[in-house]
Amino acid sequence: MSSLSPPAQSEIRRLMVFFGLVYFAQGLGQAGGLINQPLMNYLKASGLTSDQVAQLLGVLTIPWIIKPLYGLISDLVPLLGYRRKSYLFLMNGLAAAGFLWLTGLLTPEWIVAAMVLTALGIASSDVLVDALMVERGQQTGQIKRFQSQQWMWFNIAAIMTGILGGWLSETLTPAGALHTAALITACAPAAVVVATAFLVREEKTAIDLVQFKASTGSLISALKSKTLWIVAGFLAFWNFSPSFGTPMYYHMVDNLKFDQYFIGQLGSVSSVGSVIGAFVFKRFLGGRFSTTALVYQSILLGAISTVAYLFLMDRQSAVILSFATGLIGMVPFLTMLSLAAAACPPHAEGFTFAGLMSIFNGASQVSAIWGAHLYEHVLDKQMAPLIWISTAFTLAAFFLVPFLPTQDGPAPASGGEPDGMGEYHPNG
Repeated sequence: MSSLSPPAQSEIRRLMVFFGLVYFAQGLGQAGGLINQPLMNYLKASGLTSDQVAQLLGVLTIPWIIKPLYGLISDLVPLLGYRRKSYLFLMNGLAAAGFLWLTGLLTPEWIVAAMVLTALGIASSDVLVDALMVERGQQTGQIKRFQSQQWMWFNIAAIMTGILGGWLSETLTPAGALHTAALITACAPAAVVVATAFLVREEKTAIDLVQFKASTGSLISALKSKTLWIVAGFLAFWNFSPSFGTPMYYHMVDNLKFDQYFIGQLGSVSSVGSVIGAFVFKRFLGGRFSTTALVYQSILLGAISTVAYLFLMDRQSAVILSFATGLIGMVPFLTMLSLAAAACPPHAEGFTFAGLMSIFNGASQVSAIWGAHLYEHVLDKQMAPLIWISTAFTLAAFFLVPFLPTQDGPAPASGGEPDGMGEYHPNG
């Protein structure tokens, strides 16, 4: 960063503040954030069974599945002259309005309707901020620092939401906890609106035929890019190893006899580790190693953190493992996000990064279903074999790394493709 001009350094510092604030707000405002436990508690108190709750809340995944659509619109159609800022104002305003509406609702169906608005606003804001991160990250060579900043503050929010959500649910009535959580959460997207006004600098651009053709051409080139599909395939395989998240929850409740409050505390402990892991990545790893080297390290660390769960025996080991895996797990996570960000071509950043993240998240969901199926129907509810299978799949990713393109370095000043995107170059 010292080789950059003072204006460039000032821009990076401003963006670091913005990305940290936005991801803190997202950690607070997502359906799995502060609203999660009060919402579950309220729906349960309303007489809904667990499968009814799952079906009712399933609609909240739709705004996240269609994330590439938000990127496509913002990449091709500027709103009031801006590809990012105006949409950030609009969609975060929508999310804040949804949470404020929720503060006066009691019917589960209407509560979910309000939550859909919040999910739509936050999911689209996530795409817009990621597109901004990719654009500026490629221009300055700071993708890894931006990514680690985002997820460090996301996990700081996760620590706070776990503690505060549990306290609200314990001390207030179910309706009171839900409405208070919604009111507090409304402040998060509202803060993003203010931060966008002061911290995001974007040149105005008018939609015209030439620009539209250029952007459309970038999208077509992206979809035809061998590099992009190789990265997409690697991300899918990386997340396809059978997950034992849900089986581990059942194992902790049924076999280890952990109470719900302690399991919640383990989540906060893991988030503390993740915050430290994001800082370590930003401070010591992201700027010192190539993406290829980090991928190799990530595979090894991922395998170690997976097999470590064989030693989960009691509360003490659970706390140690939660902290250690939270810390170690951030290196693979941020590395994969950096790999995806570096693969995005100019003028199509929002669409391509959102598409890669949809593949990333979709593979995670398949892996969760597959892992739970193996646990219930194949492995006779034994955790150890599932842990070994997941570890083996993680290590198998070693064989795919040589096919990944070289993607390190900032984008050329001419505005062309970033280093490694023009052609496919296997790593040697």
